[in-house]
Amino acid sequence: MSPAARDPYIYPGTNILVNHGDIRDQAELNRFEEDAVLLAVAKLKNRPITGPFDIPRLQETHRRIFARVYPWAGEIRKDIGLLAKNRSGFVVAYGPSQHVPGALATTFAALKAENCLAGLEAAAFASRLAWYYSEFDAIHPFRDGNSRTLRAFTSDLAQSAGHRLDWASVAQAEGSRERLYHARDLAVMRGDLSELTAIIGAALSG
Repeated sequence: MSPAARDPYIYPGTNILVNHGDIRDQAELNRFEEDAVLLAVAKLKNRPITGPFDIPRLQETHRRIFARVYPWAGEIRKDIGLLAKNRSGFVVAYGPSQHVPGALATTFAALKAENCLAGLEAAAFASRLAWYYSEFDAIHPFRDGNSRTLRAFTSDLAQSAGHRLDWASVAQAEGSRERLYHARDLAVMRGDLSELTAIIGAALSG
């Protein structure tokens, strides 16, 4: 969103997200966020989130990862219109915030109906997880940090279904990370899940 748009998550007259450090420089905020998130993700491994895979768990995942950085960590985005980002050769648009709760409820109901993908062999699991990943990304429930939240959330989901999903090999290398972003945007904007399914399949182990 542009600074001129009404966005309660940014400092007035800037594109800088309101943060606990009251940092107004984007490069400095990026460094602050990266350090805090790395620590938070490591803590998640030692004190994992438990409970059903539902909206509160998705919110708790976001809160745990970003609580040291943003005062709105864990909160479903609200009071803003469309979000749009230029990346991967697409203008990726996400719906107005008022539609987020209903869309999340529908998607989680579908996930529950599929028994959270338990019992699927690897290829079928990768295909269905790609669909859910793209749905959650299209909903874009949080103002920022959706990708990192989804990686942690889907890793937990995979583990509960009897698989190991290692996003590290995808997220750490620059070329691999850009490939994931392109595959994700292709799924959201064109409904093409082939690249995302392939990436998830390659990152899976039983």
